[in-house]
Amino acid sequence: MANLFLFKSYNLPGNLFHNELKQLQEKSEFKQDHIKEEDITRLPGALQRYLHYAGFVGAPLSDVTEVLWTDTKIKLSPDKKWMPLDTYQYNFTSASARLAYMNARLAGFIPFEGRDRYHDGSGHMYGKLAKMVTVFDNKSKEVALGGAVILLAESLLEPTIALQKYITWEQGDSNTAIATLRNNNLEVSGRFFFNDRGEYIRFESDDRPFEISKGKYETKPFSITLDEYQAADGYRIPGRVYATWHLERGDFTYWDGRITGLRRNVNRESYAN
Repeated sequence: MANLFLFKSYNLPGNLFHNELKQLQEKSEFKQDHIKEEDITRLPGALQRYLHYAGFVGAPLSDVTEVLWTDTKIKLSPDKKWMPLDTYQYNFTSASARLAYMNARLAGFIPFEGRDRYHDGSGHMYGKLAKMVTVFDNKSKEVALGGAVILLAESLLEPTIALQKYITWEQGDSNTAIATLRNNNLEVSGRFFFNDRGEYIRFESDDRPFEISKGKYETKPFSITLDEYQAADGYRIPGRVYATWHLERGDFTYWDGRITGLRRNVNRESYAN
């Protein structure tokens, strides 16, 4: 019975998240270099302007970056109410990975926790209710594609990712850039929009699958809006982020959260503290 309890505990989303975080950090490549002017000259002009505006030119490269969220909430479907939750997220440059953990209380008292992982072309969404009931356990290609789209969209929160060979850039007009992320046999693209100040304000992609019914997916237009820029940790970063599906029956905004800062180059010692 004790062994069964340990097995179940190990497979809780929170424990899985911490174990995977440790494994990815142990494999991370800590670089002692900086983002230099010559590193960005090949990039679209709008993206170069953003990197200067946000303060990343001259900043250290980062292989492990924690995105600090607060006031996050999610809608599980258009007809559901917003659900507040706590969110913890790390993005990994050389591993081409994104790892997130969320927990909440349904109806004010039923614990829910979920772990979302994308790693080098594979994805996994795993959630449990009341530590016992598996709500979702999805390792499909569609989940991987969705994770890749989000990692691409967030590549400008940690621009060391945007400089990697697995992402290629094309010039749009003066305030747009187009990028493609390739991991193994997976490929997704998206469009990045900037304002005249250099702020990254919107991301759009047509490559993210939407689950129209259980196990059945169709790609739908998807966007992320970023605004309320603020100074944090020596950078200018968006203070608020919304994620929206653009469906035939109308727009469905399912994510709303605030970013308070970035912890770049998070090593094992700083995480342990």
